[in-house]
Amino acid sequence: MGKKQNEMGFVEQGLMKWLNVIFDIVVIALATITMGYVVVMLVQLVQMGLHGLNVEEILHQIVLIIIFLEIFELLAMYVKEHHVSMRNVVELGVLAMVRKIIITLDYNQLGWQTLIGMSALIFVMGWIYVQERQRRTKHEEFLIQHGLREE
Repeated sequence: MGKKQNEMGFVEQGLMKWLNVIFDIVVIALATITMGYVVVMLVQLVQMGLHGLNVEEILHQIVLIIIFLEIFELLAMYVKEHHVSMRNVVELGVLAMVRKIIITLDYNQLGWQTLIGMSALIFVMGWIYVQERQRRTKHEEFLIQHGLREE
């Protein structure tokens, strides 16, 4: 029975290794597609600026580019470290909410429930972000302990 369990464990480890490799390939492909889309949006932004100055549309495009750059950063972080910082996820959420608020021109269309919900969501994400900024990571602690970074 012990030999069979060792064989099963070996098979499971091999399977998990291949699944992790496939997952990394998918994440790298998504990061590549994301960066390609950012380049396309930058070209569109330059063309938009050359054909006339629509400040509102350019602002929307800039915020969207920043959101996609944050997504790329999350994907790159996952490939390097195999985890994603909650701080970066919250930043992405706040950016998406800001974009939604900027795009919504007629606030009379939104009900008071939606506005309160958006406010509560922004408040909670801001609170999480502040908590994450105050928390030191293990890597930061290591750098501080070894004199490679000041407190």
